[in-house]
Amino acid sequence: MLKLNSLKALLMQCLPADLARDPKRLTVLAEGGTVVTTGTASLSFEWRYTARVIVLDYAGHPDAVIVPIIAWMKRNQPEQMDNPDTRVNAIKFRVEPLTTTTIDFGIELQLTERAIVKPDPAAPPDNPHRLLVEHPEEPCHIGTVCMPEHWELWLRDERKLAEWDLAPPPAKAWFNP
Repeated sequence: MLKLNSLKALLMQCLPADLARDPKRLTVLAEGGTVVTTGTASLSFEWRYTARVIVLDYAGHPDAVIVPIIAWMKRNQPEQMDNPDTRVNAIKFRVEPLTTTTIDFGIELQLTERAIVKPDPAAPPDNPHRLLVEHPEEPCHIGTVCMPEHWELWLRDERKLAEWDLAPPPAKAWFNP
């Protein structure tokens, strides 16, 4: 499940001061997953799971976590954010106050990842049933300029809460002459 690593890297970028003293305060994991096959002769399938993000003892502004996650979801899970029926539950959260200045912050995201399974055309004669599996990136969202982006989040133009970089999915290269 490659999206978990991408999501964790994003949050490490956004919260470097908070996580520098103890990176174990950030956990990103999958739970409640299912595997959905295509219903054809192919062995291709889709991972469907809930990604759970847990930030322990967080003293920053919650927007510094949520806004980058929304940007990441729009880039990596656009069908969740575009569909009125799924976006209602695409991002959920729980907060447990610890002190007057710190919280444990839990976020749940509904994610999918495709796995394309095909026969290996380079399989040796003694292993004709060798398979290849690929995990394609999400394509660029239709109607957007799919370029690398540097984002900054400011609170009332007074204090920078977070900054991060979003790279376009590799599918952008399909459209370059």
